Amino acid sequence: MPPGVVCDRCNNYIAREVEKPLLDSPYFKEQRFNMSVPSKRNKIPRISGIHLQSRTRIELMKQRDEDGIGIGAAGGEDESRWIQAVIGQKSGTLIIPIASPPNDYDISRFIAKVGLESLASRLIKVEGGLDELVDKPELDELRSYVRIGTPGRVWPYSCRSIYSPNCLFTDEQGETFEVLHEYDILVTDSSEFYIVIALFGVEYVLNLGGREIEGYYQWLRNHNDRSPLYVDKNAQL
Repeated sequence: MPPGVVCDRCNNYIAREVEKPLLDSPYFKEQRFNMSVPSKRNKIPRISGIHLQSRTRIELMKQRDEDGIGIGAAGGEDESRWIQAVIGQKSGTLIIPIASPPNDYDISRFIAKVGLESLASRLIKVEGGLDELVDKPELDELRSYVRIGTPGRVWPYSCRSIYSPNCLFTDEQGETFEVLHEYDILVTDSSEFYIVIALFGVEYVLNLGGREIEGYYQWLRNHNDRSPLYVDKNAQL
């Protein structure tokens, strides 16, 4: 969105307190490493592990636009011990822990933030659209949740895998491509609005109008569990 849609104070807060905890979590660093997704500084996150034989903490590294994975001793480790162990042995073992997903609170606030931004992006070219969005009382609780938060009380959301992170899709010209992220807004027959996001093949869904998710599960039952991202659900709107 262009500058001015979100005030600087809110934008800085959300970047620091909502986006950063999620994107800096070991889980999303691991996903970004696997898919070679760089940061704003054009650096791919590193992931950590252990070289079992030398008991050295190591890091796996990737360079933008380069093939292969580099491995080196982590900061503060005895690099010479690591090098000697690698040179002196024909084989060795690297242990790379699999990161767990972030906590529900961080995920749901991030999804809610994307939901509000997606509404704004659709109304930005409509005269008076943003004013109506800001004045909408039905969104007051969600706005407060994103901007202030309710520690210990998570806004419920749905989470499920809908395709593998490295799944290849084919366009109309027959070209294959990967999808890192995608989103849409689902409007149910009960006039509930849900933000639907897929990040690295994992679908997250949150009700923009209240702390209820059952309407989405009912929608899934009525559509053979197909993701709203791949069903023409809003053709009548």
